[in-house]
Amino acid sequence: MDYSINPYLGCGFGCRFCYAAFMAKFAGRNPEEWGSFAYPKEGFIEVLERELIKRGDRYRGKRILIGSVMDPYQPLESRYGLTRKVLEVFRRLNPGARLEILTRSSLVLRDVDLLKELDVRVGVSLSIIRREHFREVEPKSSPLKIRIDTLSRLKESGVRVYGFVAPVFPDAPDVLENVLHRLGERGIEAPIFEFLSPGRNPALRNIAAYPRWVNLIRTPGTFDRFEKIIRRFFHHATIIRHGWR
Repeated sequence: MDYSINPYLGCGFGCRFCYAAFMAKFAGRNPEEWGSFAYPKEGFIEVLERELIKRGDRYRGKRILIGSVMDPYQPLESRYGLTRKVLEVFRRLNPGARLEILTRSSLVLRDVDLLKELDVRVGVSLSIIRREHFREVEPKSSPLKIRIDTLSRLKESGVRVYGFVAPVFPDAPDVLENVLHRLGERGIEAPIFEFLSPGRNPALRNIAAYPRWVNLIRTPGTFDRFEKIIRRFFHHATIIRHGWR
């Protein structure tokens, strides 16, 4: 990616594995509080408009990610609509940029009318977690079924989509296989897989299953088992293994 756009500071989904906890310092908060607060950025749309009017040529042909350190369709978006306003600005000023959106929310379906008019690709995050741990790890986001249905509906509407499969937990090979089978049935690509990295996700340490996850990651053969599943469905996918053995 060449640039990123984040209309909110913080994220209301509160995923325990989120890598963006370092952003808490910009709100005067502690990293441990990440996921418990989110604020709309005041004047954000006006600043974006001025930037594109003044220096629009800078962004021609560039890739711009909406949602690098927060989810652009987090719960706050229903109230403030900043992400939709961002899309409206790009539709109106059209600097020739290539947009990408990464979300775990079905709220993105609200903006299909705009997405169909823009050069944009939408990725939906698909975390591979056993059902019994799901709400401990992702307390406020929608289940995988809804996310896969969201990808299907976007694709059927003519929007380019992909599944971003991350993080993959080391005790959920059956979940991984099921998700990849469902993506394959729908003709949805999954170009990137990122495996769980306990060192990057300290908020997971309070979950009872954490020691087992670490042990599995350090057990020789765990990576090979998961890689074989992935290669059956997506032979050329990129896998970020984070030291899995």
